[in-house]
Amino acid sequence: MIDKKSAEERENELFEYAKKMDYLSLEEGWQILYENGLCVLVAILRDDLAGNKPFGIKGYVSLYTISYRMCSNAGSNDYSKALYDRSKLAIETVLQQVVADLKKNYITGIDLLRKFAQNWSNHKVITKWMQQLFRHLDNGYVANSSVPTLTSVGLRAFYDYVFLPLKFDVRDALLFIIDKNRDGIEEDIDFTLVRNCVDIFYTMGLCLTASKLSSLQAALSMEPINLELYIKEFETYFLSRTVTYYTKKSQIWLQTDTAPTYLRRVQTVLEEERSRALHCLHASTLPKLILVCQEELIDKHKSHLVHHQKCGMHFLLANEKLNDLKLMFVMFRQVPQGLAPMANSFQKYILNCGNSIIKAHNTTNKDTATHDNICSMIERLLLLHKNSHSMIRELFENEHQFQQALRTALQDIINHGGSSDDSTPTVVEIIALYLDRVLSGKIRLSEEALELKLDELLQLFLLIADKDLFAEIYRERLAKRLLNRRFISLHAEKIMIIKMKTQQGAPFTTKLEGMVNDFGIGEDLAKLWQAHYAQIGSGKNDGENNRKNSILTSSQTSMHNDLHLKPSLEFSVQVLTQGFWPAQKFRELHLTRELTNAKNEFDQWYKARHSHRLLTWIYALGEATVRATFHHSKKYDISLSTFQAVTLLLFNSASSLSFQSICDSLGLDVATGKRILHSLACGKHKILIKTGQPKSINHSQDEFRINCEFSSKLKRFSIPIPSLDAESRKDINLEVQQQRGYNIDATLVRIMKARKRLTHQELIGEVIHQIQNFTPEIKLLRQRIEALIERGYIQRDDADPRSYIYLP
Repeated sequence: MIDKKSAEERENELFEYAKKMDYLSLEEGWQILYENGLCVLVAILRDDLAGNKPFGIKGYVSLYTISYRMCSNAGSNDYSKALYDRSKLAIETVLQQVVADLKKNYITGIDLLRKFAQNWSNHKVITKWMQQLFRHLDNGYVANSSVPTLTSVGLRAFYDYVFLPLKFDVRDALLFIIDKNRDGIEEDIDFTLVRNCVDIFYTMGLCLTASKLSSLQAALSMEPINLELYIKEFETYFLSRTVTYYTKKSQIWLQTDTAPTYLRRVQTVLEEERSRALHCLHASTLPKLILVCQEELIDKHKSHLVHHQKCGMHFLLANEKLNDLKLMFVMFRQVPQGLAPMANSFQKYILNCGNSIIKAHNTTNKDTATHDNICSMIERLLLLHKNSHSMIRELFENEHQFQQALRTALQDIINHGGSSDDSTPTVVEIIALYLDRVLSGKIRLSEEALELKLDELLQLFLLIADKDLFAEIYRERLAKRLLNRRFISLHAEKIMIIKMKTQQGAPFTTKLEGMVNDFGIGEDLAKLWQAHYAQIGSGKNDGENNRKNSILTSSQTSMHNDLHLKPSLEFSVQVLTQGFWPAQKFRELHLTRELTNAKNEFDQWYKARHSHRLLTWIYALGEATVRATFHHSKKYDISLSTFQAVTLLLFNSASSLSFQSICDSLGLDVATGKRILHSLACGKHKILIKTGQPKSINHSQDEFRINCEFSSKLKRFSIPIPSLDAESRKDINLEVQQQRGYNIDATLVRIMKARKRLTHQELIGEVIHQIQNFTPEIKLLRQRIEALIERGYIQRDDADPRSYIYLP
């Protein structure tokens, strides 16, 4: 204990002593410096002289003068080394007493942290003043010797005599307080105290790496380059304790919370941990802390949370829990591969929804395949696609994994969904059929709605794997729309073709564009033909024709039950380019005299204009409107196929005809005759009456006659007929397979011509990469390669049979 003198009294005594001093021995000078310097400072820091300033200007100058003269007076001994050593020893002694007092009183927990932080604060003051009082030692003795500065000595002393003995107790106390705060017990945690104690850990790292610290202020403002001590002695234990804590907590929460509740709890925990780290820990610990928390609370349980039956992602999607889905996305995105299970679950959900839509359609379709059924299925698929995209955009921030999951699911639905029964239309066929209904006007839409609908259908089109098959089906439907004049407008047709052309390239839509152009040119040709026929028709008595040419016959006829009344005939023709339009099977048909005259007249007129072109008449696509008059003067306009119309015209000259006589008169085979007569005698509108079974045709026994008592509420109606080409679906598939062979051959030759030599795997990979309109099967590719080898386009390399060489 030093004498309790006032600062002014000490200053005056020291000042007078410093003025008179001439020579001081080491012991005498050190005694003055120790008692009036270090002891005074320690006493004040321990509150023995609380409220008194340790040094004024006079005191500080006097102490510095005394220590300086002990090292630099001419003719006297240089006590620099001795003062350096004794200063170091004095600091160490003070610190040893600090530790002894703490251990003597068994201080632990929060009290230990307070004492530890207070002693560190005191020690910083002591170190600062010692460096100020003996600055000349740093400038002279230390600068010329390989010893640490007094600041470095002070920090090292605290490390050796205070930090090392107390680090375990201090660390345990810090971890205990943080855990209590996590539990909500220590809600008013002293963040400043915790931060001060934690700061000591990484400040002590300076002691091991720096020995030339010029001042305490400079040392404390330095960002530690090496945090090894902090990491080793505190951060590692802190992170390990965090893992243990949240491992136990997560298990408890998972047992009691639903997935959304658990994630909201985790979100709160992460915010609290982030705030706690910012207030208490070194900045480098924050990302590590968040990482271990995310791993323990999210990553290890992501599969359980996503696939939970009662509250997992499938439940959230099915019940449109959008906020919970957004929260799950935000939380899972924070962990590596965290979105993978969400994307997989999302894909399965979309796949289940799509398959349910198709299953419901197929179940209904077993009884009847109505317009409403087809529209309902595609519109539900479009809605699923639209809602899913909206969800990805608004909830999942257009994350690629979810976009890919949606694409994969929809591709599976469209390309592999539906019934395996060959009689049931595939999803691709139904999409084409729905698009046909849209463009034919069966689904009424405004101009803007039509544009949007086509865009939506284009998105489904892009998901089709076998686009060449879709294109062939679309071409068949387009042909029927154009030839039957059942389309909204050519402009709408062109819009859809342009959309597909933009996505797939010009070769994909060449035939479709040719069909539309043909139809437009046919309109001009029809006007010229009508003008020509009007001139020659005015002088004829047989009511000749005005007819559209092409692959189609469209005729309008009046038919009477009076056998002696000659019909009047309007005849029109649509001329089509054979390469663009779907191939049609030629069917023989013996036309009536009126139709034959009209046909011959058009042949002569057309050949006069285009002598190099050959016309082939396809009657199966023809349509006729027949005006029929029955007893009681009931007149009806009946829309029929050309085959049906010509069949009915036979009854203008005969009251009853057998099945065989009808077929012989018209040149029909039995199968075609059955379809035509079944539609006229067994359908809803029974224009003909037959003998035998009312619902079936017996080609060897049945006789047919006009139903004179026929009556209908409708003045205009149509009589549908089953397709004369029963194998049309098979024919399309065969056509597609044939075209695929040509496409693969062309691609193979093009690649080999450019590359000259390729291995088998390289060639297969190139072909698959370049073909976009369908996915070629490996077996088919091998067959086409073998065919090209046989035809001499390529050959196997003799040196390497697994490679091919192009033959020019």
